[in-house]
Amino acid sequence: MLDLTVEYRPTPGARSGWSDTMALKTKGKRTVPYMEDGSIKMFESDDIINYLFDTYGPGRSEVPWLLKGDFARITATYAASARGYAGSRLLPKARKDFTTLKPIVLWGYEGSPFVRPVREALGSLGLAHVMINCGRGSQNRDKLFAKTGRFQVPYIEDPNTGINMFESAEIVKYLMAVYTEE
Repeated sequence: MLDLTVEYRPTPGARSGWSDTMALKTKGKRTVPYMEDGSIKMFESDDIINYLFDTYGPGRSEVPWLLKGDFARITATYAASARGYAGSRLLPKARKDFTTLKPIVLWGYEGSPFVRPVREALGSLGLAHVMINCGRGSQNRDKLFAKTGRFQVPYIEDPNTGINMFESAEIVKYLMAVYTEE
């Protein structure tokens, strides 16, 4: 909603990988979500949303009711349950070195049903990724078009392999082939 570019560090299962790094930074606390914005470090969804709207948007009084309190938690829980909690656990075959890799760049937006499976795969593999939001009205749409000659999401840029690609199913297949171990 705020058209922010964000680096995500998934903590599937919240007991390994990036959560270990987070625990060191937060004196052992492994609660998610956890956000860092410069010197600002915070937990708790509502606090993070209020901070983001105050800092990068029109202020907390403009937070849509869909993002507030129990309604947001209940609907998010229902949606996660309906999708089998995809991305909530680190895949057993995920590469063990995933925290040492450069973040993958993902162009897309939260509401896209084509971006969702890619985000879930990135989460299940514990892969850090930079989400460049390019929803309706975003200037990032023009940037993606200038870069690739078309607007289509999802689009990834993998600095670890040099691969750039479109197509949700193909991206997921690629991620599973490259970022899992036999």
